[in-house]
Amino acid sequence: MKGLALALISAAAWSAASLSLADDQSNVDRYYSKTYTDCMAAAGGSTLPTRDCQDAETDAWDKQLNGVYQQLLAKADAAGKTALRDDERAWLRRTTHKCDHAGDDEAGGSLQGVEVADCYLTEKILRTMALRKRP
Repeated sequence: MKGLALALISAAAWSAASLSLADDQSNVDRYYSKTYTDCMAAAGGSTLPTRDCQDAETDAWDKQLNGVYQQLLAKADAAGKTALRDDERAWLRRTTHKCDHAGDDEAGGSLQGVEVADCYLTEKILRTMALRKRP
């Protein structure tokens, strides 16, 4: 029972951190690597180079996200591991739903893929930062 209470408190704390990060979404660019910002500048708005930049940065953030998740998992008790896993699955569902539709306004255009990729990058950055703040 104690583990469940701790898991619920932890989930509530994560939710509060997520809300504050969601408010900060417009400032996510401060987390971009210099490599990414240089790459985007060199891409000059051209779709294919932009997508290459996005893919590389998303891969880098995916590694960071997985590292933070594994650290949290390693120090959690059984109930905490279950709560973290369930929370991660819910985040993945929300992110997939949101980002798969991020470029709907540009359906069929080359900008659609850029908007979808930007959504996934943004969500991975926000999730990583939220997990880093998690107790």
